[in-house]
Amino acid sequence: MSAAHARMNLSVARWSVVTAGSLALLKLAAVVITGSLSIAAALADSVMDVVASLVNYFAVRLAGKPANQEHRYGHGKAEGLAGLVQGLVIGFLGLFLLVEGAHRIASGHGELEHTEVGIAVMTVSLFANAWIGWLLLRTAKRTGSVALRADAAHYTSDIWMNLGVLASLVAVRVTDAHWIDGAVSCAVALIVVRTAVVVLRRSAAELMDTSVSEEQLASIRAAIAEDVPETRDVHRLRTRKSGPDIFVDMHVAFDRELTFPEAHRLSERVRVAVERAIPAAQVHVHADPHPFRPEDAP
Repeated sequence: MSAAHARMNLSVARWSVVTAGSLALLKLAAVVITGSLSIAAALADSVMDVVASLVNYFAVRLAGKPANQEHRYGHGKAEGLAGLVQGLVIGFLGLFLLVEGAHRIASGHGELEHTEVGIAVMTVSLFANAWIGWLLLRTAKRTGSVALRADAAHYTSDIWMNLGVLASLVAVRVTDAHWIDGAVSCAVALIVVRTAVVVLRRSAAELMDTSVSEEQLASIRAAIAEDVPETRDVHRLRTRKSGPDIFVDMHVAFDRELTFPEAHRLSERVRVAVERAIPAAQVHVHADPHPFRPEDAP
């Protein structure tokens, strides 16, 4: 990861923590004033956002550190761990919303007061979540940060939550049907759980060293074919992600009549071609003779 990308990730992660903390305080005040379960659920979400964003902040900070003696491939896996924690947080939130919403509907208790305060707070929360989610996603696309992308995913789920809570408060104010507050909590829970599954799958894939997409593999082969036509074959192509970094390991075959310096220069051209096609790649190229003979094997 470049120093500029590391600084960018860290700065946006700080904004995420500040936004989550501020919204939690606003929603706490709204819960005290209105007694709304849907706002209380949104408050729980914001409290968990604070925890998740703090975890994310320290993960991004760690992932931005250069490789050292203990972590020679860098610290990018910290982002995968952060995404895993955030997925679990979002999943528990969804279960909480589902249980509490069902209880509110079944009991029929809990009349709301001063719904105009809740409407104002949820409107502010809606726009704040949309802004920070956009900022996180834009930065994640630029830097390749898994942790920021996971953070953006749960802020995106918060947008739906805030819309649902806002709509329920407006409906309660207009119709005086207080059961709507619990029903909306159940509906939002399904969206939240789905988001949790997406985040968990993505983070687990990185921690398990899942290969990059078929499109990226095809772009690697296309770049080599175009920039180094002397290449006779590409095999044992392996890739894995670690935070924003992509590690690429491959064997490339060249005419066996080439001298060692010539094969080395071609290998370096292959490395440069792949890094140009995938800027976040760290590439290792092993040169093989072509055709490969039995005596070439160890």
